[in-house]
Amino acid sequence: MAEAPSKIVSVDELVAIRARLRAAGKTVVQCHGCFDIVHPGHIRYLKFAKSLGDVLVVSVSSDRVVDKGEERPYITEELRLENLAVLEFVDHVCLDDNDWAGPILERVQPDVYVKGKEYETKGHPQFARERELVEAYGGRVVFSSGDVIYSSTFILSQFRESFRLERERLAFFCRSKEIDSASLDALIRSFRGRRVLVLGDPVLDEYIHCEALGIASEAPVLSVTPIRKDWYAGAAALIAAQIVELGGRASMLVNLSPGPSTDRFRSIAAQTGIELIDSEDAERPVATKTRYVVEDRKVFKVDNVRPLPSSAGASRTIAGELRTILGDYDGLIVTDFGYGFFTQPLIDVIEDVASATGKPYYLDVSHTRRANILRFRGARIATPTEHELRFAFADNEAGLSHLASRFFRQTGAEHLLLTMGPRGVLLCRRPSSPEKRVATDFLPALESTAVDPVGAGDVFLAGVSLTDLAGGSCEMGAYLGSALAALHVSTLGNRAVDERVLLEYLEHRPELQR
Repeated sequence: MAEAPSKIVSVDELVAIRARLRAAGKTVVQCHGCFDIVHPGHIRYLKFAKSLGDVLVVSVSSDRVVDKGEERPYITEELRLENLAVLEFVDHVCLDDNDWAGPILERVQPDVYVKGKEYETKGHPQFARERELVEAYGGRVVFSSGDVIYSSTFILSQFRESFRLERERLAFFCRSKEIDSASLDALIRSFRGRRVLVLGDPVLDEYIHCEALGIASEAPVLSVTPIRKDWYAGAAALIAAQIVELGGRASMLVNLSPGPSTDRFRSIAAQTGIELIDSEDAERPVATKTRYVVEDRKVFKVDNVRPLPSSAGASRTIAGELRTILGDYDGLIVTDFGYGFFTQPLIDVIEDVASATGKPYYLDVSHTRRANILRFRGARIATPTEHELRFAFADNEAGLSHLASRFFRQTGAEHLLLTMGPRGVLLCRRPSSPEKRVATDFLPALESTAVDPVGAGDVFLAGVSLTDLAGGSCEMGAYLGSALAALHVSTLGNRAVDERVLLEYLEHRPELQR
């Protein structure tokens, strides 16, 4: 039996092998599929296929073309190839980067093409094309016995936690993208002095820690006594604070109206090291979000927010300032919470100025129904949640790859990092031409539980943006952003992650060890 690594061949190598086998009069049998989790049903199917000829070849769909959901395939293409190659009755395995079996069947032209019994009566239109192609060159299509039917999808849905594959997937992602603790340490140290301009709504987050007294006598509500208050500058200010914490220099371009909330916001920004470049807009006070906390658990939230469009004069002032100063910065971060700061004229200026100055801009929006990411064009990297992307298209049914393709066509963005909370991040790259599919990678979440998820997307965007500005890869940015988010959600409150805590965390991550 050939060794497993020697069984894994390229498509060109497989075509050459097929020619030699044809000359020798050997019968070649081919199977094709994803083979995500190799289960007993696959084993019976492949054994049956081998019994029909002399040589069994298996073509495996690449990660890029598998369309079974944002977290599928669960096993990477390299491991799926290896899992099949170690089977004694499989002779050759190759990776196929086409979204259906037709092209590789046309090149290999197996004598027998074997499909599962379910395809015999399913009426699958793509399989009908495959069958027509095989029979046209004189091959035959055979259906396996169908005695035992298993599904990788079903197995994963039932036993995912038992497989303990998340760690292996993380390790493979980091290994294949050349991400380790040393490279991340060097990356973070290269953030020193990078200047970033942050454009977005100023928000104050108030946490009121309380002692619970029990149920009130006059109504079935919890009665509490306030003990202390903690204040944080959130939203765009948290992004700026995280940049400063990682060694960068951050300025915020904002509208502020006179008043106590603005005074508090200025004070926190100064303590954090954020430079404020502001114009006055008397109708737009700083948004304040108050959370009542009992025993480190949030029990009630009050949003003191008035979503009002910026005045025409204030918006022109911000746009003019942006035109004047963006050239002095390395990049721009735009975050829209839907409170009215981003008028359409200002949005148009963002794209124009970023393009004219050659400065990349990075984009996120809030999950509020007043912020739509499709309003913004030309971003280098956008980091919405799945919910925000689906809201933008009013589509809760389509696959994420399809939505990503529509997003790239409509906005002209270069990269889309789709954050999915405890599931992880889907990395999408704009295809080089419209007819090509969106290339994707999946990074599992570093943490699956959160003490306080507020601000996770903001620190994620800060990490992604700084990584790109420092010349790091999008994959490295996604990992660093995920690490920041994991640390951020592990504590109550909305403060930036300390750089020393981040470096220590990365030093001990098992998937980063080499």
